[in-house]
Amino acid sequence: MSDENTHSSIFISYAWGGGLEKKEWVRESIVAALEWQYAVFWDRDSIGFGESIDTAIGLALSERPILVLCLCDEDYLEAAQRIGSGLHRELQILQRIADEPSVRIVPLMFGERCAEHLPKPLAGRLYLDLQPLLQHGLDLGAALLDVVDGVSQAQVQKRIAADVARHQLRKRVLSYLQKQPLTLWGNGRTHEVTVCSDDKRPYLLLAPQWMWDSNEWGFMLSDDNPTFCPTKGRWHWDRFSPSRGMRALGTAALSVFFPHWLGEVAQSALNAGGVVLAEKFFTQVDVMEAFTFNVDDLVTSLIVDYKGYGVLEQLLEAVDTGPVNQVLS
Repeated sequence: MSDENTHSSIFISYAWGGGLEKKEWVRESIVAALEWQYAVFWDRDSIGFGESIDTAIGLALSERPILVLCLCDEDYLEAAQRIGSGLHRELQILQRIADEPSVRIVPLMFGERCAEHLPKPLAGRLYLDLQPLLQHGLDLGAALLDVVDGVSQAQVQKRIAADVARHQLRKRVLSYLQKQPLTLWGNGRTHEVTVCSDDKRPYLLLAPQWMWDSNEWGFMLSDDNPTFCPTKGRWHWDRFSPSRGMRALGTAALSVFFPHWLGEVAQSALNAGGVVLAEKFFTQVDVMEAFTFNVDDLVTSLIVDYKGYGVLEQLLEAVDTGPVNQVLS
């Protein structure tokens, strides 16, 4: 981040478009994401009763360096054309300062086809289309911070595409897993892990047969220790670095959520996912502490990790294309 960006003032240019409540989302989605690090001018919070609106806006736009974020939707385009409107006067000021050093004007697209009808001085400027995030109800903060920090357009678009892809993957995984939701409960005293579901009586978490058959796990699953005896549903966890025993727990836990035989590739994915779950979840629980682990915990732990993200993709692909008639036991 450059020094110029670090000390930039930010001006939010938008159109009310109706009652006070109509654009209150700007506060949570945009202002709150930026004001912890930057001085943000947003008329609803920055202009006091009795102040001259035009004077306050003029003073705000005289700050240097300044970044003007223009929230372009249908209301914005309509108000921009309405002579005498507050936005029309605001855009006249922007046109006078648009080419000055240390002034950046960035149109943000919030409506379809708005980019084709931008008023001066927005027309012809590189804009950012935030509609993909809006359509999926995703947070705008990270993309906006990238814009403010001067991140390249390619990087910003890559982030937006990744955010949308992550959201869609999460929806797909949850759609599959919530057909038969499970919750694992770990007893901090006995270290027994119980699997609970809506349509079955609770049962102990045991290693599936493929883990017994694998060189990775088979040799250790018959161990009998106070906190690790997989044959009795006893598994180890601790607030420590992920041991092989914790990785085994992660793998067995992930397997119970994907209980059908999905092929050798899926086996590898289950092993890799077990490592991620050990690192992201089971090492965060003290050895004497109980835990619950459900569908949301599984997805959240995996999807934020690069390897875990790939695991979810592989498992879903296996579910869609692989043989699923044989239940792992």
